[in-house]
Amino acid sequence: MRRRPERAFTLIELLVVISVIALLMAILMPALMRAREAGKTVKCQANLRTLTTAWQMYASDNDDRICGSWNYNGSSWGRRDDWAWAPWVVDGSSAVTDYFNATREERYEGIRKGTLYPYTKSVACYHCPSDQSVGKNFRSYSMPDSLNGWWSKDLGGAANWRNVLRLTQLAQPAQMYVLLEENDPRGYNINAWVIDPTGGVDAANWSDPIVVWHGARSSFGFADGHAETWKWSIETLQLFREFTSWRQPTPQTPDGVADLDRVQSSWPAPKKRGAN
Repeated sequence: MRRRPERAFTLIELLVVISVIALLMAILMPALMRAREAGKTVKCQANLRTLTTAWQMYASDNDDRICGSWNYNGSSWGRRDDWAWAPWVVDGSSAVTDYFNATREERYEGIRKGTLYPYTKSVACYHCPSDQSVGKNFRSYSMPDSLNGWWSKDLGGAANWRNVLRLTQLAQPAQMYVLLEENDPRGYNINAWVIDPTGGVDAANWSDPIVVWHGARSSFGFADGHAETWKWSIETLQLFREFTSWRQPTPQTPDGVADLDRVQSSWPAPKKRGAN
């Protein structure tokens, strides 16, 4: 008996199969990307919990005094008690002069010299896996200036906020962030993060950039040790997603204003005088 020849796919059938595969990929890829980003967000929140715990432990070991929120560079700014230092010359006595082109090891060295590193023993927790910073920063996080910073009016600065020096001075720890993600374009997240210094918590505009790496969200670490990831409005996304140079944008839409209000309302502030 003669065997019947095996039937091959026709060109039309192949095109149909390819089209079905392409359709399935188009359906599945966004879900896979969201799942991947969700995993990165979980890691980012874990980093923030680690760092805020270290922040609390430092205060506990130093008579309740919190670490500095700037980044010591050996000369022109910051203090030796700053939580993380500027990128530093390995085995040297000064910060690097070219921040943007600092090596990865020099960025690590600045972190290791910070006062929180002995409590973490890891540089990895200073980096968000979703970090897409224009400055190619390794350290993804910054602290607000009002946490033992330099710019507040009660220290003789021009910024319209009061400084917090001790952990027990902080009002409402569960509502006040002490770490957040920044997108400084200058080579690393330089010094503390600020809202508009002149207007302070009543400012009508942003100053330092926030990030929008987690889909449309940014992560914050709070003084009580927990972490949250906040979703932003379309306007805020547009203001910061393509951040490449310094500016102080003013939100125009109600949703954009609400985003700024939310950040201002959780800005770390000392307890009101006379409060327990």
